[in-house]
Amino acid sequence: MARRAFLHVGTAKSGTSYLQDLWWRHRDELGDRGLLLPGRRRRDHFTAAALVKGMTAVVDDLGDRDRDVWDRLVQETRAWPGDVLVSNEHFADSPADAAAAALADLASAAAEVHVLVTARDLGRVLPSAWQQRVKMGARMPYRKFLGSVRREDGDQKFWRYQDVPGILDVWSAGVPGERVHVVVVPAPGAPRDELWLRTASVLGLDVTGLDTAALRPNDSLGVVEAELLRRINDAVPRDRRSLAYSRHVKGTFVPTALVGSAPRDSFALPDNHVAWIEEAGATAVAALRSSSYDLVGDVDDLLPAVAPDGRTPDQVSEAELLAAAATVLARLDLGRADSLGEALDALAGHLLSVG
Repeated sequence: MARRAFLHVGTAKSGTSYLQDLWWRHRDELGDRGLLLPGRRRRDHFTAAALVKGMTAVVDDLGDRDRDVWDRLVQETRAWPGDVLVSNEHFADSPADAAAAALADLASAAAEVHVLVTARDLGRVLPSAWQQRVKMGARMPYRKFLGSVRREDGDQKFWRYQDVPGILDVWSAGVPGERVHVVVVPAPGAPRDELWLRTASVLGLDVTGLDTAALRPNDSLGVVEAELLRRINDAVPRDRRSLAYSRHVKGTFVPTALVGSAPRDSFALPDNHVAWIEEAGATAVAALRSSSYDLVGDVDDLLPAVAPDGRTPDQVSEAELLAAAATVLARLDLGRADSLGEALDALAGHLLSVG
């Protein structure tokens, strides 16, 4: 039986990819230091989350071997004498009964079960979440996206992955408060490895000597690049945007052709959205301060910060978009375009031909 089982359930856009990349890169070294990441590969933890929460679109396509991934992770936990870590942000929106069942499974395999949540301020999460949707083919303008989040529209999944107090309510049921850890993503300007060190302290892990340099390229987009991609999506007929298309855009087109095609700008929060975003952040901070959870880092860093020199995508000019598109066309050896419309059509056609 494991000594402790840590389940990292999210939230999305809170440094999860960064942490998971490091955990899996150093998996062997971490095992030597007493921490097991069960499974054969990082995707096993995603599959486990899909199984736990009943993510039908994923589960229905699983092969026979993958359908028992969660059970195998639990079995590996039971056989390990030290600590165990399972991490995927898709656990975050699990129904309460599914979360309770998963925690019970881990309790049967470890002497202690701990829940880990990483959290980031809404001022940075909202632009990042919109950008992620655009990478997956979304056409909704930034301001309209913010409005849909504010209204909690029926098809808007944002809060299912970002309502930190709500997620903690679900995943802390039956778990002592001191075993529910909320790690705050540090404010801009902090050392890059600060989040890594904070989570290591929760895990009781000595990470001395482990390289924390990012090996994967940073595929976050600036304001111009993100708006250009949204315009390209808008030029692609809805019935042509397949899963293969989305995967190609996110996995190949964005990191190899789009990133760096325009000067980098920060995202701003539109003036008419600042008040409710600040209120939502303050409400979450107050809930955390009144809880019995283990809070790691400065909780005030969850209060949204407004970028003083940022812009919104609708403030981007046609000339800036055309210049970025010209750079992308050149990188793809697709010639040149005399207008933005011509460039968008060329790029959309290219993506449809390869995706």
